[in-house]
Amino acid sequence: MRFWDSPTSSFPYTFDEVCAAFWDRYPNSFTKHIVSEDVLERRVTENTIVTKKLIVKHGSNILKRVPRWLSRMTEIRTVPVIEESVYDRLSKSLITYTRNVSHNELFQMNERCVYRHKENQDGTFLTDVLRSVQINIDCGRLSSVYEKVMVVGFKKSITNTTKGIFEKLEEKFGPRPQENQKMKMLKDKLIQSSSNLVTHVKCEEEAV
Repeated sequence: MRFWDSPTSSFPYTFDEVCAAFWDRYPNSFTKHIVSEDVLERRVTENTIVTKKLIVKHGSNILKRVPRWLSRMTEIRTVPVIEESVYDRLSKSLITYTRNVSHNELFQMNERCVYRHKENQDGTFLTDVLRSVQINIDCGRLSSVYEKVMVVGFKKSITNTTKGIFEKLEEKFGPRPQENQKMKMLKDKLIQSSSNLVTHVKCEEEAV
């Protein structure tokens, strides 16, 4: 089993704007692999919205990063996942939990993402985001190698996830004013930090 937590980063938009973009993030130019998205359940109270979705994806790029000679995971064509989200109006937080619901005999991937309201000292509002993932593969002696490769793939996928949400934010609310260089720098930093999270993993078969 392997765990990974991302460093905290920020969207240069308000919490409510980020939530609106999150709930309407598909389709976008950076998620061509999404086949369908269906709401299975939604519960609304005075201060919370709890949503459960079924999202079907083409064979994940994360799985394709596993060398073909290492695993039949590369042959997976579609991956249905359950996404559960909890929006809390009072705490200004949105927490999502995502897990695969098929091919569990090969791997289990559980992702947690937290979006929180943040106010800067200059009075501007941002949204902090923190991601974490837990990957468990039971494929014998090379399981730890598979897990390392899938963590690298997960880190890589965050770049497109971030770009997709930015695309929706700019569609709905427009780009942040160009004269506000701090906001532009935050966007560039967030996308760049997602790209820089990828580290090299060398996969070598263990000696028999």
